[in-house]
Amino acid sequence: MRRTRWEIELTYGEIKTDLQRQAMTLRSLQPEGIKQELWATLLMYNLIRLEMLRIAEEAAVSPCRISFLTALRYIVDEWLWSSSRCSPGTIPGKLKAMRSNIKRFILPPRRSERRYPRTVKMSKTRYPVKKNAAQA
Repeated sequence: MRRTRWEIELTYGEIKTDLQRQAMTLRSLQPEGIKQELWATLLMYNLIRLEMLRIAEEAAVSPCRISFLTALRYIVDEWLWSSSRCSPGTIPGKLKAMRSNIKRFILPPRRSERRYPRTVKMSKTRYPVKKNAAQA
């Protein structure tokens, strides 16, 4: 349960900070327009994640090893460039070339263990703290 919530928080953070660039993008004043904008944002997020999955499969690495921010910038630039300068028949070739180019954005593997174990630091307070009989 805790891991699922963490994944949801990471997704929300990526959408809010990276995809929307910390700007309010819901411009519509009507409920139907707001729904449409939310669906468009979620669709774009999922399309970028799908491309990252395909790139990871081609590179034989975990999708978590691809930087979302770097992939987002590169994919959006390629899509914008392809939509304005290419005929529709060349888009599959452009996507394949994009997938091969983005492999350079694969992150190094995470370390398996921490260098220093986690510890809880005592908070410093200016006020006296009563000690329980168990603590004394």
